[in-house]
Amino acid sequence: MTESEFQEFLITIGYRYNKKSHSAFNTYEGFHAIILFNDKESRYSLSMGTLTSDTAALAKKLKEFSIENKEYISKAYYKDKQIRINIKMTVDSETDREHLKTVAKYVMDICKSEKNQPSCRICSRNRKTGLYVIGQDLMPVCDNCINRKRRQYERQRDAFEKKKQNMLAGIFGALFGAALGASIYVMLYQFTPFFGIWGGIIAPLSFLGFLVTGNRATRLSAVICEIISVITMIAAEYTALIAGVSILIEHEGGGIAVTEAIEVTNASFASTDYLLSVIFEIGTATVIMLIVGGIYFLKRHLTRPLKISKNVL
Repeated sequence: MTESEFQEFLITIGYRYNKKSHSAFNTYEGFHAIILFNDKESRYSLSMGTLTSDTAALAKKLKEFSIENKEYISKAYYKDKQIRINIKMTVDSETDREHLKTVAKYVMDICKSEKNQPSCRICSRNRKTGLYVIGQDLMPVCDNCINRKRRQYERQRDAFEKKKQNMLAGIFGALFGAALGASIYVMLYQFTPFFGIWGGIIAPLSFLGFLVTGNRATRLSAVICEIISVITMIAAEYTALIAGVSILIEHEGGGIAVTEAIEVTNASFASTDYLLSVIFEIGTATVIMLIVGGIYFLKRHLTRPLKISKNVL
């Protein structure tokens, strides 16, 4: 079943689709059942906030339900005041429909039990809730919690937006940080076994330099820092090789011979093994830089305030 087929099917079981969260929901006597379509993991996930006076009995009931329907239920459990049921997808849309109908009916039967009450996703209390998209997650939240979340969002948004990016200053900072990292790299190269790992210090210092002088991270700044880091890494590798050869010549009594060291280093590139080892070191450092860049961008993404929608009910 494709996501578009999933949306069409929801109407037949009384669910509504929410585009912002890519999930569906249904409300029954204060309970909010939410179904998430997960094509990557080949499953549907149904969740519902529930308070119960008999946790053990509800957990046992869900386990029995998953065992009885193990051909299409991968897991059904009660945790953190949440009923969660993971439904295996099939290649047959009709089969998926029947499975989802069965689970939806089962959840409604749970709602009718006097031992269970609806709950807020945040405070886990039995209060009247609305459905809100927070970030990309659709969740039932009470008025008290959503008001607190909105105030928190406004404070974080104001603090986030006050940081105006200075791209030019950020680039200078990134260049300075990369140059500092390259200097450390060249020194470490002479005294420690090396397989490109130390090249990874260039990227963090470049990113740090951009943040200190540029004030704010963006996707473009991450790309710029990566390019600066890779170019600087190649220059640092070449400089480190020349420095190493120069030190060897000096130890042999040849004095400081930078010109000779450059000639020897350039001539060494004619050797396939030598060239491949250099490429390997640069490649290793580049991979580390890309990982650092990913972490840098992920941190920026995670620190951005989560938007809160209006009540979707």
